[in-house]
Amino acid sequence: MYSSVLTLATLATAVFAQQSAYGQCGGQGYTGSTSCVSGFTCKAQSQYYSQCLPGGPATTTTLRTSTTTRAAAPTTTTASGGNGGNGGSGQALKASFTQYGSGDSFGSGNCQVKSTACGFYTTGYNAAISQNYFGVGPGAGAGPACGTCYQLTIQTDSSGKQVANHGNSIVVQVDNLCPSQGNPICSQSSKTSTNQYGAVVNFDLCLDSKANTALFQNDNIGLGVGTAIQVSCAGYAGSKVQ
Repeated sequence: MYSSVLTLATLATAVFAQQSAYGQCGGQGYTGSTSCVSGFTCKAQSQYYSQCLPGGPATTTTLRTSTTTRAAAPTTTTASGGNGGNGGSGQALKASFTQYGSGDSFGSGNCQVKSTACGFYTTGYNAAISQNYFGVGPGAGAGPACGTCYQLTIQTDSSGKQVANHGNSIVVQVDNLCPSQGNPICSQSSKTSTNQYGAVVNFDLCLDSKANTALFQNDNIGLGVGTAIQVSCAGYAGSKVQ
């Protein structure tokens, strides 16, 4: 009898456990809780990833048990100050985050230079964006994404393990291109295709602007996965150098 009561209590805890703010709450293959803490709602960002985002009461759905369950069709969430345009008009996109610049393992030079694909760099946090969202290929000049700002939020490392600072966010301005050729993580063929981490867009964070340190807060991460939302640059802490 005691064993049965304990089993039921354990099951009830699993069923009604609530996911933390900005935590994963769904997606293809996900088996955790789909209920979010009060003030957050579980919203699908893609077939592979749903996240507890601000807005609405806590959800009360039960624990997912099937690994074949697919997330609901993607919805959009508008960030405060979102200005639309290239990047999804405030839509939360599943994104991967890498880093480049002085001292990286590829021998890259300083990324705070005027010779970027956009023809400028910024004094704040900046990043190169994958070619599918940059808008043009190498040698074609500045793409429509140049100068746009994104709020990046990290959730997991490359293995899918939740990082210690999950939910940490920064705002970056796009000033360079992450080309698709020879670079699998930036090789998405369209704005709906994904890379090997299930991300529709990749942001290559500029080491020299300290964007990687601000987002990862841990040099051992190297590659992260989370979300990106295009926002207004009105409050961006940086200026262009051309």
